[in-house]
Amino acid sequence: MTLFGYPIETVYFTVMLVVGIIILIDVLTALIFSVGIISFVLDLLPIPGSVLLYFLGFASVTGYLGERYTSFSSVTILIAAIIIGIIFSSILYFGIFLPLSRTSDSIAYATKDLEGKTATVITSIPKDGFGEVIIEMNAGNISKAAKSDENVPIAQNETVLVLDATDSFVTVVPYEPFLKL
Repeated sequence: MTLFGYPIETVYFTVMLVVGIIILIDVLTALIFSVGIISFVLDLLPIPGSVLLYFLGFASVTGYLGERYTSFSSVTILIAAIIIGIIFSSILYFGIFLPLSRTSDSIAYATKDLEGKTATVITSIPKDGFGEVIIEMNAGNISKAAKSDENVPIAQNETVLVLDATDSFVTVVPYEPFLKL
Protein backbone atom coordinates (compact mmCIF):
# COMPACT_ATOMS: atom_id res chain seq x y z
CA MET A 1 0.00 0.00 0.00
CA THR A 2 1.23 3.51 -0.71
CA LEU A 3 0.29 6.82 0.87
CA PHE A 4 1.23 10.15 -0.73
CA GLY A 5 3.26 8.16 -3.26
CA TYR A 6 5.43 6.53 -0.58
CA PRO A 7 5.23 3.00 0.81
CA ILE A 8 3.10 2.95 3.99
CA GLU A 9 6.05 1.54 5.95
CA THR A 10 8.06 4.67 5.09
CA VAL A 11 5.18 6.91 6.15
CA TYR A 12 4.90 5.12 9.52
CA PHE A 13 8.66 5.38 10.04
CA THR A 14 8.73 9.08 9.10
CA VAL A 15 5.83 9.91 11.45
CA MET A 16 7.52 7.92 14.22
CA LEU A 17 10.80 9.76 13.67
CA VAL A 18 9.21 13.24 13.52
CA VAL A 19 7.05 12.63 16.60
CA GLY A 20 10.09 11.29 18.48
CA ILE A 21 12.10 14.41 17.61
CA ILE A 22 9.20 16.70 18.61
CA ILE A 23 8.84 14.91 21.97
CA LEU A 24 12.61 15.14 22.55
CA ILE A 25 12.61 18.89 21.75
CA ASP A 26 9.60 19.36 24.03
CA VAL A 27 11.26 17.56 26.94
CA LEU A 28 14.53 19.47 26.52
CA THR A 29 12.78 22.87 26.33
CA ALA A 30 10.71 21.92 29.39
CA LEU A 31 13.93 21.23 31.30
CA ILE A 32 15.49 24.51 30.19
CA PHE A 33 12.52 26.89 30.26
CA SER A 34 10.20 25.07 32.73
CA VAL A 35 7.57 24.79 29.97
CA GLY A 36 7.70 22.69 26.84
CA ILE A 37 7.44 24.96 23.81
CA ILE A 38 5.81 22.30 21.66
CA SER A 39 3.32 21.38 24.43
CA PHE A 40 2.53 25.06 24.89
CA VAL A 41 1.62 25.41 21.20
CA LEU A 42 -0.21 22.08 21.04
CA ASP A 43 -2.25 22.89 24.15
CA LEU A 44 -4.17 25.38 22.02
CA LEU A 45 -5.90 22.35 20.46
CA PRO A 46 -9.17 21.04 21.92
CA ILE A 47 -7.37 17.89 23.14
CA PRO A 48 -4.11 17.94 25.11
CA GLY A 49 -1.20 18.19 22.69
CA SER A 50 0.92 15.65 24.50
CA VAL A 51 -1.86 13.07 24.15
CA LEU A 52 -1.99 13.76 20.39
CA LEU A 53 1.79 13.34 20.14
CA TYR A 54 1.74 10.08 22.07
CA PHE A 55 -1.20 8.80 20.00
CA LEU A 56 0.73 9.48 16.79
CA GLY A 57 3.84 7.89 18.31
CA PHE A 58 2.08 4.71 19.47
CA ALA A 59 0.12 4.38 16.23
CA SER A 60 3.17 4.90 14.01
CA VAL A 61 5.32 2.44 15.97
CA THR A 62 2.53 -0.15 15.85
CA GLY A 63 2.00 0.44 12.12
CA TYR A 64 5.71 0.29 11.31
CA LEU A 65 6.25 -2.91 13.29
CA GLY A 66 3.08 -4.43 11.84
CA GLU A 67 4.14 -3.68 8.27
CA ARG A 68 7.69 -4.81 8.86
CA TYR A 69 7.16 -8.04 10.79
CA THR A 70 3.66 -9.36 10.01
CA SER A 71 1.84 -10.52 6.92
CA PHE A 72 -1.47 -8.80 7.73
CA SER A 73 -2.96 -6.45 5.18
CA SER A 74 -2.08 -2.75 5.40
CA VAL A 75 -5.70 -1.82 6.18
CA THR A 76 -5.80 -4.28 9.09
CA ILE A 77 -2.51 -2.93 10.40
CA LEU A 78 -3.74 0.67 10.07
CA ILE A 79 -6.93 -0.11 12.03
CA ALA A 80 -4.91 -1.99 14.69
CA ALA A 81 -2.44 0.91 14.89
CA ILE A 82 -5.25 3.43 15.43
CA ILE A 83 -6.90 1.26 18.09
CA ILE A 84 -3.61 0.63 19.92
CA GLY A 85 -2.74 4.34 19.68
CA ILE A 86 -6.12 5.26 21.19
CA ILE A 87 -5.78 2.65 23.96
CA PHE A 88 -2.25 3.65 25.01
CA SER A 89 -2.81 7.40 24.77
CA SER A 90 -6.06 7.00 26.79
CA ILE A 91 -4.20 5.04 29.46
CA LEU A 92 -1.53 7.73 29.52
CA TYR A 93 -4.09 10.55 29.74
CA PHE A 94 -6.55 9.04 32.23
CA GLY A 95 -3.96 7.11 34.23
CA ILE A 96 -1.16 9.68 34.48
CA PHE A 97 -1.80 13.15 33.02
CA LEU A 98 -5.30 13.77 34.41
CA PRO A 99 -4.54 12.57 37.97
CA LEU A 100 -1.30 14.59 38.01
CA SER A 101 -3.10 17.72 36.85
CA ARG A 102 -5.38 17.47 39.88
CA THR A 103 -2.60 17.26 42.44
CA SER A 104 -1.03 20.15 44.24
CA ASP A 105 2.27 21.46 42.95
CA SER A 106 3.80 21.29 46.39
CA ILE A 107 3.21 20.02 49.88
CA ALA A 108 2.54 23.55 51.07
CA TYR A 109 -0.65 24.34 52.91
CA ALA A 110 -3.11 27.18 52.74
CA THR A 111 -3.29 29.28 55.90
CA LYS A 112 -7.04 28.69 56.15
CA ASP A 113 -6.37 24.91 56.23
CA LEU A 114 -5.13 25.38 59.81
CA GLU A 115 -8.51 26.52 61.09
CA GLY A 116 -10.33 23.78 63.00
CA LYS A 117 -7.16 21.74 63.60
CA THR A 118 -5.91 20.80 67.01
CA ALA A 119 -2.44 21.81 68.07
CA THR A 120 -0.06 21.34 70.99
CA VAL A 121 1.35 24.34 72.83
CA ILE A 122 5.15 24.22 72.76
CA THR A 123 5.75 27.67 74.28
CA SER A 124 3.16 28.70 76.87
CA ILE A 125 0.77 31.45 75.81
CA PRO A 126 0.52 34.33 78.34
CA LYS A 127 -2.71 36.23 79.05
CA ASP A 128 -2.11 39.13 76.63
CA GLY A 129 0.79 37.79 74.59
CA PHE A 130 1.98 35.23 72.14
CA GLY A 131 3.24 31.70 72.51
CA GLU A 132 3.89 28.97 70.00
CA VAL A 133 1.96 25.90 68.89
CA ILE A 134 2.77 22.95 66.69
CA ILE A 135 0.10 21.68 64.32
CA GLU A 136 0.29 18.22 62.78
CA MET A 137 -0.63 18.24 59.07
CA ASN A 138 -0.29 15.70 56.28
CA ALA A 139 2.65 17.69 54.94
CA GLY A 140 4.40 17.53 58.31
CA ASN A 141 4.42 19.53 61.52
CA ILE A 142 3.87 23.27 61.32
CA SER A 143 5.01 25.63 64.04
CA LYS A 144 3.11 28.91 64.36
CA ALA A 145 2.98 31.83 66.77
CA ALA A 146 -0.28 31.72 68.74
CA LYS A 147 -2.42 33.94 70.92
CA SER A 148 -5.34 33.06 73.15
CA ASP A 149 -8.77 34.03 71.85
CA GLU A 150 -10.17 34.44 75.38
CA ASN A 151 -7.06 36.17 76.79
CA VAL A 152 -6.46 33.34 79.21
CA PRO A 153 -3.02 31.87 79.76
CA ILE A 154 -2.48 28.44 78.21
CA ALA A 155 0.23 26.17 79.59
CA GLN A 156 2.85 24.26 77.65
CA ASN A 157 1.85 20.79 76.33
CA GLU A 158 -1.85 21.66 76.42
CA THR A 159 -4.01 20.79 73.43
CA VAL A 160 -5.68 23.76 71.75
CA LEU A 161 -8.11 24.32 68.89
CA VAL A 162 -7.18 26.75 66.11
CA LEU A 163 -10.06 29.21 65.58
CA ASP A 164 -8.48 31.65 63.16
CA ALA A 165 -5.30 31.60 61.12
CA THR A 166 -3.36 34.41 59.50
CA ASP A 167 0.03 34.35 57.82
CA SER A 168 1.78 35.46 61.00
CA PHE A 169 -0.11 33.76 63.86
CA VAL A 170 -3.08 31.61 64.87
CA THR A 171 -5.78 32.32 67.42
CA VAL A 172 -6.48 29.36 69.73
CA VAL A 173 -8.68 28.25 72.62
CA PRO A 174 -8.12 25.37 75.02
CA TYR A 175 -9.43 22.18 73.41
CA GLU A 176 -11.99 20.10 75.21
CA PRO A 177 -12.92 16.96 73.29
CA PHE A 178 -16.62 16.30 72.85
CA LEU A 179 -16.24 12.69 73.92
CA LYS A 180 -13.88 12.00 76.78
CA LEU A 181 -12.50 8.50 76.49
